[in-house]
Amino acid sequence: MTLKNKAINGAVWVLFDKIINQAGSFVLLIYLSRILSPSDFGLIAMLAIFLAVAQSLIDSGFSQALIQKSNKVTENDLSTVFYVNLVVSTLLYCLLYVAAPSIATFYQQPELINLSRVLFVVVIINAIALVPRTKLSIAIDFKTQGLINSVSMIVSTIVAVYMVQDGFGYWSLVGMNLSKALISSILLIILSKWHPKWLFSIASFKVLFSFGSKLLVAGVIATTVQNLYSIIIGRYFNATQMGYFQQGFNYTNILSSTLSSVVQGVTYPIMTSIQENEKRLVEVYVKVMGIVTLLTFPVFVGFAAVAEEFVLIFLGEKWSPIIPILIILSFARLITPISSLNMNILNARGRSDLFLKTDLCKIPVIIIALFIAIPYGIVAVAIAQLFSVFISFFINAYYPGKLFGFGGKEQLKQIFPIAIASLIMYLSIAFIQFGSLEIQMFTKIFVGASVYILTCWFFKITAFTDASSIIRSRLKKQDN
Repeated sequence: MTLKNKAINGAVWVLFDKIINQAGSFVLLIYLSRILSPSDFGLIAMLAIFLAVAQSLIDSGFSQALIQKSNKVTENDLSTVFYVNLVVSTLLYCLLYVAAPSIATFYQQPELINLSRVLFVVVIINAIALVPRTKLSIAIDFKTQGLINSVSMIVSTIVAVYMVQDGFGYWSLVGMNLSKALISSILLIILSKWHPKWLFSIASFKVLFSFGSKLLVAGVIATTVQNLYSIIIGRYFNATQMGYFQQGFNYTNILSSTLSSVVQGVTYPIMTSIQENEKRLVEVYVKVMGIVTLLTFPVFVGFAAVAEEFVLIFLGEKWSPIIPILIILSFARLITPISSLNMNILNARGRSDLFLKTDLCKIPVIIIALFIAIPYGIVAVAIAQLFSVFISFFINAYYPGKLFGFGGKEQLKQIFPIAIASLIMYLSIAFIQFGSLEIQMFTKIFVGASVYILTCWFFKITAFTDASSIIRSRLKKQDN
């Protein structure tokens, strides 16, 4: 199979996986939001940073290091990483278990003691699944991963619905997370057909850690900074306001993570396989960025345009305070997948040192913006995130510009026509107001999509032409 076919097939399965799972998560989130209170979501959100940092420490950059080695990965490498992950995750869980009362005291929420001790079991479960999942990624087997994710999502949805109907409250969210992690791990172990051997190689550990250590530091720093919002909001605001912000983040993040995961999941293995051919690498990088932008901009601009209708129709009046947060964070997510691609190409070239430097440079921007916003309320915090995301775009694009001549200025030139098409789309629907909320929302979506596609076609935007040619070629092959 050619590189192009691998990329297309990979994208199809990753997209299938994300559409099914994120659509399921989206619907479940709406259902739970109608029953649970904002404070229930706020309590879980307060623990997000501990789970995220623990996951970064467990990974330690090993999964990226294994993918970077690609076909040169040995059984020694895989088993060594597995046992390191198992030991680190167990130690982390013990540490978090002991720290639970301190966490509850920090947030002034006594419920967090038992809640955190149960939820943090996810740390060990996810660690067990890391190597099997990485092995499937190396093989570019996104079909199996998609099926696993779909099954685990269905099971966890059933668990969450059953628990919330029986009045378990925020424990429903804990049950959902635990069941999803457990089912996913079991299926990954079975379907990857890989089991750890009684092998441990110091040499393998040193080689993998020399690459992964930089990603470890970068990952922990980036994760901590990204989750500063949950710490600060949880500390300076109450659980209800935390819930409002977190749900605004969750809804936009589902869309963002879908696109980012497709980009990262497909492009990293592909870019790694052609890392020695710089010209080819840059060609793929530029073309993918155009197509990613083509998809990202209308999705988030459109979501911002229908945010009010979405909240009032699906979530109800009690969630109306998240409307401005949704709008602001939708615009903040515009370039998140592009930033992911910029970071991906550094890893693909084995430049984890530049990955680390990039993340370190973003810290002051995020922290300063956040602390300036705190006195002005929860909406101001969302604006701070919007500001820091756009500044971070130029930081993320700096090294790709130095290495490949495709930095922030060049990327903006490519993005500009798509941004204009998205602006035209937004202006065509922003002031539509007639009929019921349902009719209004449907009309905005239909008109917006039509205007965007016609604008891209009329102005012959390069990314639109590339995407159209790929779709036509796939359809011709199916006909033959």
